[in-house]
Amino acid sequence: MPQPDRPAWLEIDLSAIANNISAVRHFVSPTTQVMAIVKANAYGHGLIPAAKAAIKGGAAALGVALLQEGIALRNAGITAPVVVLAPTMPEQADSIVAHNLSQTIGHPAAIPPLEAAARRHNTRARIHLKVDTGMGRLGLLSDEVLAFAKKIAQNPHLFLEGIATHVAWERTEDMDKARHQIKIFAACLSKLTDISVPWRHAANSVMTVHMPESHFDLVRVGLLTYGIPSTQGAGPLSLSPALSIKARIAQVRNFSTGQTLSYGGTYTLTRPSRIALAPLGYADGYNRQMSNKSHVLIGGKSCPVVGAICMDVIMIDVTDIPPVAVGEEIVLLGQQGDQKITVNDLAQWGNYISHEVVSLLGARLPRHYIS
Repeated sequence: MPQPDRPAWLEIDLSAIANNISAVRHFVSPTTQVMAIVKANAYGHGLIPAAKAAIKGGAAALGVALLQEGIALRNAGITAPVVVLAPTMPEQADSIVAHNLSQTIGHPAAIPPLEAAARRHNTRARIHLKVDTGMGRLGLLSDEVLAFAKKIAQNPHLFLEGIATHVAWERTEDMDKARHQIKIFAACLSKLTDISVPWRHAANSVMTVHMPESHFDLVRVGLLTYGIPSTQGAGPLSLSPALSIKARIAQVRNFSTGQTLSYGGTYTLTRPSRIALAPLGYADGYNRQMSNKSHVLIGGKSCPVVGAICMDVIMIDVTDIPPVAVGEEIVLLGQQGDQKITVNDLAQWGNYISHEVVSLLGARLPRHYIS
């Protein structure tokens, strides 16, 4: 396998993405479709390759946050439905319609620019109407939805492609609150007896696994697409992590007892030690909050990261493993031998969430795709 120019890189298995989507499709009802969430550079995996892999696995739609992400998918030749999940500005309406993107809206003021753009292009603007069932972020209140949905359905320049909500609660102890939101959404949908809506959707990855009543016509899966189970697990789903972070040892040094390491001297050696340097750091998304907590794999053995994580370098204590050499491979996320480091491990070490672990991975890390 040819090595990337930089001795630190991401390795992304596109077949894992396709297989994960296929696993979700077979898990949900045959009448429920799957939207793969590819926003934030496909959670760090690479927007275009990940989107194509998800479609290959059977995704019926793609979800993005930004207009620019949707345009990039269209420019790459992707014709599948693309839903912009976040609000856009009125002046972006023309581009939304021109690129046949679906726009999520949660306020009446978003309609006139889209309608005007659809008139200019002699087409219909695709709309997903957002219902606020308790998130307190984007959406109409449930008692406003029926009248607004009717206005959209009756407008010849608008197409009500979907109605959606987003659940604010994901922890096991909060499932009753989540179910309450789903009940509000279901009650709202029950009033739309004379309005045809192809996609009614509420479930994210956690809800897809743990709350079947939230599936409706479509589930929106982000973490599951990339084989990242939540802290609650993936249930019966068989997932494969798509992403690994790898690097090569750049230097090995011997130090005496009492030597402090890196900025602030946060780690002091209590014995003669061998310390290896790996050429990546927090500028690449390897969070500084993991300093003196995280581990890496070398030769199938777990080795602690010691000292403050720098912008471009981390230091690893390799004293307890057989001698290592410059160029030897390090796994910071992924599997080596029978040992593995997961996204949830990194999230725990850094005191942040798994979404942040992958979406904050730096653009300067080369992405090497395998299939």
